[in-house]
This record gives sequence, structure tokens and C-alpha cells, in this order.
Amino acid sequence: MNFQRTEKSSSSSDEEDFLVKQMLLTHDPDGRHLDSHLLLCATEAIMSHVTISQASDQHVDAIAKRDISNTEILCNCSVGWNTHAKTMNLFEMLGNYGWDAKAVLVLSAFATRYAEFWLIMQLYPSHHLAASIALLKQYPNDLSLFKHRFKALSSLVKTIIDVTKCIIKFQGLPLQRVTVENEAIVVAKSQIYVATYWVIRSALTCSSQITDLIALKNVQVHVPSLQSAHLYDVFNSTVKNIFDC
Repeated sequence: MNFQRTEKSSSSSDEEDFLVKQMLLTHDPDGRHLDSHLLLCATEAIMSHVTISQASDQHVDAIAKRDISNTEILCNCSVGWNTHAKTMNLFEMLGNYGWDAKAVLVLSAFATRYAEFWLIMQLYPSHHLAASIALLKQYPNDLSLFKHRFKALSSLVKTIIDVTKCIIKFQGLPLQRVTVENEAIVVAKSQIYVATYWVIRSALTCSSQITDLIALKNVQVHVPSLQSAHLYDVFNSTVKNIFDC
């Protein structure tokens, strides 16, 4: 029994190592800056059904807006085909950004879809244009039938946001002050890469839940294997190791 657990753990580790190598091949940052924290705050506001202020949007540069738009187009597609391939496609598209920006850009693209859906559903009973759009998109008339689905979706989105916050915090650490990369930092970086992958892949899955709403009963949501609580532990451990050096 112990041998089986060890063998499984080793296999999982090998898969993660291969995944990290795949992501690093797409990673080619060119120094462009994106205020990930500000954009995440705007995304959280959407998730809380709060209108984003125009001031927040002005802090997102033109290149970032373009990439949000391009990402949203990909998020609009169903994830029925290879979800991993689509996730890696996004990594290729956002290769010039840092890890925190990759996660936030994809999450904000999903938030755009999320906001559009809820605005239409709230307006359609009394707004002819919203009703027509809802009809064309084949949105259901009664969302109460999907109440438990949206509860699960909200829980998953909260986890995605929590993990994204950890990624942003890690990217903000003064790692350039560390002359020697100790094992804790190496492990933490690997965890950040994997966490970014699951943030993006999970955001794609969440977007599919909205886009393919009629097929919700036939779709299973894949909860990220890297939970936010575990990433917080990795983050705190890394901080301690850095400043104890």
C-alpha cells in the first residue's frame, strides 16, 4: 500500500514537472507592466455585482486591453475539445507577461463574460433588447433551476481569486535580493507556475459554464487540485525563508 502511494506521488510529480517545462517554453517576459492588483480588484467587483469605476479601467494599458479582448474571444469558445491545449494556447498568447498578469488577464476576461450574462439576465424581463439577446444565446428563463450550479461556480471563482492573490503577492516579493536560490524558493516558484496553470484552466471551465448554459447538467466542473490554503502555506513559508537568509 505504501509503495502504491509513493508510486502515485512520483507520477504526479513527474506530470507537474513536465507541465512546468511546457509553461516555461511559452514564458518570454519583455518587461511590460500591468497593475495586476488593480485589475484583480476590478474583477472582484464584477464578481460581487458591483459596477467597475471608469478610473480603474484607465489604469489598464492599451496592450493589456487588447489581450483581455483576445483572451475573452478564446474564453467564449466551449472547452469541449482539449482543455489543456486551449490553456496552453493562452499561455502562448500571454507569453510576454509575468505570471501574475497571465492569471489576472484571463480571470478578467472571464469576468467580462460573467458580467454580460448577469446584466442580460437581470434586464431581460423588462428590456426588449436584453430579452432578444437572451433568446439568441438560449439562456434559460428560470435561473432557479441552476441555483446549485451557480453556488458551485461562485465557490470555484472565489478559490481562483484567492489563488490569484497569492500569485500576485509572490511576484511582489523582493526575490532579487536573494543571492542564492534556496530549495524553498525553487519549490515555491514551481507551485506558482502550476497554480497559474490551474487558475487559467479553471477560468476557461467557468467561462464554459456560462457560454454553454443549456448543457450545464452535462458538464462537470474541475476543481483546481491546488487549493488556495495550500498555496498560502507555500507563500508564507517562502517569505520566512527569504527574510531569514
